[in-house]
Order: sequence, then C-alpha cells, then structure tokens
Amino acid sequence: MQPTHYFQDLYGVTEEQALNFWASNLHDCIGSEQWARISNSTGIYLASMLGHFSLQSVDRVEVLSADYVPDERAFRPFADLTQIAEFMMQQLTAAKNPLWMESAGAHILLYAGFFQNQHKHRHNISFYSRLGRECFLMAAVGKREKVMKSMAADFPHYLSHLANLDRHLRESRYLIRN
Repeated sequence: MQPTHYFQDLYGVTEEQALNFWASNLHDCIGSEQWARISNSTGIYLASMLGHFSLQSVDRVEVLSADYVPDERAFRPFADLTQIAEFMMQQLTAAKNPLWMESAGAHILLYAGFFQNQHKHRHNISFYSRLGRECFLMAAVGKREKVMKSMAADFPHYLSHLANLDRHLRESRYLIRN
C-alpha cells in the first residue's frame, strides 16, 4: 500500500488538488447551470472518482490473472470493460458485494465514459450504460444509498458528461491557465 503522500512526493499533486482539477474541469465542460444542479451530490462524486483513478496505478496483468483475489473490503480494480461484464455474470449467482458493485459502476464510468472514444469501436456503450446503472443500484445500501441511486438514475448522462470532459481536455491541452 502506498503512503498517502506518495503522489504528492512523486508528482507534486495532492488529493485535494486532483479533486479540484476534476471538479473545475467538469464545471467548465458541462456548464454552470448543470453543475449547480449536481455539484453538491453526484458532481462531487464524479470528480472524486476521477481524482481517485488519476492517483492510482493498476497492474493489468495482476488484475486479469486468474489468481487475483482482492480484499472484500477494498475498492476492487477492474482492468477493462470485458472483465466487468464477466464479473457481473458471476454476481448473478453469488452474494453481492456493494463496494465491488460501486467499483464496477465507477470503472464503467471511466472506461465507457471518459475513455469512450477508445472503447466505442470495441464495446457496446449502451450495454455498459445499462450495466453501470445496475451496478450502482446494487451498491445502493446503507449511508451511500441516496448517492448510489442518484448515480444510477442519471448514469447515461454521466457517461455523456465524461465523454465530453475527455474531449474538452484534449481540445484545451495547450491552453495555459493562470
């Protein structure tokens, strides 16, 4: 497990700075009116999810290995959309882990939303949109029930917002901000 200051030491980025970067760019991308509607709930969730992924490393070989057994209390990493679909098929006959279901939904947002341009020719994005919605519904338990249900309700919109965010960041990559 990496210490919490690992990325700050390595890249000069704190978790707070990562969250602010994603929140600011989501705000710019989706507009003030839409951001005002979601910023206090699912908007911050989306920004924190992107911040989390930007500060994590994933060993695809390890995660795709048949021997990989993640801790049940951990946010489970997924290497790609196919692995998530296979995981969902297994969950139909197994006890469901809400944290893993949230993780699967978040990974779908990342892969089918933010990285949609790379995945749309290999995967059916509308299928993964429905799958992501179901993941968040299965994760809707306890204190996080309201946020998870909100994520599920507007899942296709969030995929679209994240695809637009990717496009916005690519188009503005040479823009110098003060």
